[in-house]
Amino acid sequence: MWSCVKLFVVFVPFMERLSGGARFTHRIFLIGAALVFCGVFLFTGCVANQGSHTVSPPSQAVVITTQPLSQTVPIGRKATFTVTATGTEPLIYQWRKNGVEISGATASSYTMPVVAFSDSGSSFQVVVSNASSTATSSTVALTAGARAPALGDLRYLLWQQVTIPWNNIGEPGYIGIQNESITNALGTPLQIGSAWVKSENSCTFMFNYALLPPTMTGLNMYYAWSNTRDVPYESYLNSIVNRSAVITSIDLENACNIVGVSWVQTTQNGEFDYKIETVSPAQIQATIAADGAESRIVTAVTFDDTSGNAILISYGWQEDTTTEYEAKTVVAMPTDVKNQATILAGEGYFISAFGGNDTDGYMLVGMRVKGDSLPRSIAYGSGTSSVNTAPFTVVAWFAETYGGGMIYEQ
Repeated sequence: MWSCVKLFVVFVPFMERLSGGARFTHRIFLIGAALVFCGVFLFTGCVANQGSHTVSPPSQAVVITTQPLSQTVPIGRKATFTVTATGTEPLIYQWRKNGVEISGATASSYTMPVVAFSDSGSSFQVVVSNASSTATSSTVALTAGARAPALGDLRYLLWQQVTIPWNNIGEPGYIGIQNESITNALGTPLQIGSAWVKSENSCTFMFNYALLPPTMTGLNMYYAWSNTRDVPYESYLNSIVNRSAVITSIDLENACNIVGVSWVQTTQNGEFDYKIETVSPAQIQATIAADGAESRIVTAVTFDDTSGNAILISYGWQEDTTTEYEAKTVVAMPTDVKNQATILAGEGYFISAFGGNDTDGYMLVGMRVKGDSLPRSIAYGSGTSSVNTAPFTVVAWFAETYGGGMIYEQ
């Protein structure tokens, strides 16, 4: 307004000088023109002023729409907690563990380092805030489940290599006439036991496999057999060994002069160190215990009826050469296989190998990280449902008229 007044004072005398002096009526005209000019000036200035001071909508308070969830995560795996919130941006997140702020945990999800047994029972919550409000999530708990193998360690609990939802019911297959290879899949050990061979009246081996989830690749299953009259079983095993593969089961059927084998292979750079040992039944426990102390895991076993010895296959893994494993091996009669498997799982052992026959019995090899006695979940039949984030693995497939079936462990 003051600028317009100054403009008015300057404008009228200026116009008078241009017109050589003005009479009264002429002055009235000049004054009117100046007023109109000032009015336009004031109006446009007001509009411009309004445009530069837009009124902002009120800030929306923070509302947590999806709370984090309590969960059970195997020892050796990572745990992730997630929250969803709405409100005027920016939203600020701060996670807490046991009531103490976690440094750097300032996103809508928090992934903690590898779960240890000491983490079991820990509580987690997150505070979400913006410029006008704060909301605190519900408190959730972490439970440490039985140890899972490290990702890439194919020596035990194989199906726990899949960490996303997975339909692992699988498809059946047979070997005895030709070998089988399944790309991007995981599978069971060979079905072992005299009931299957007798019922078919032929020396064939059954197995089951499931294709990996669409987003996962790099693991392949192989099932094969060889005539031991042509090639000794040890020579045949040596011919299929490579540092990216782990043999998961072996079965000698001397009546048919064949050996059946299953193995898993990674397309990544695997570094698995194969060893085969032939020992007397009295040496089984001591041999497997010595392998465990050297960070080796026994993955396949059987009896050789011709010699009466046990055949043990073990692997070391280059990614972990320091973890010591305790071993407990049981040789069970057919009617006692399930009971012994349950006992081993209750003592924290994962069943790393299973094999044998009606004459010599069936070996159940239990191994566990030294001192880790946390009980494991075990199921029979089609027990594939999980109690934590790792799926059950078929650790044995027992074909016996005494009550066989798949043995699952987690």
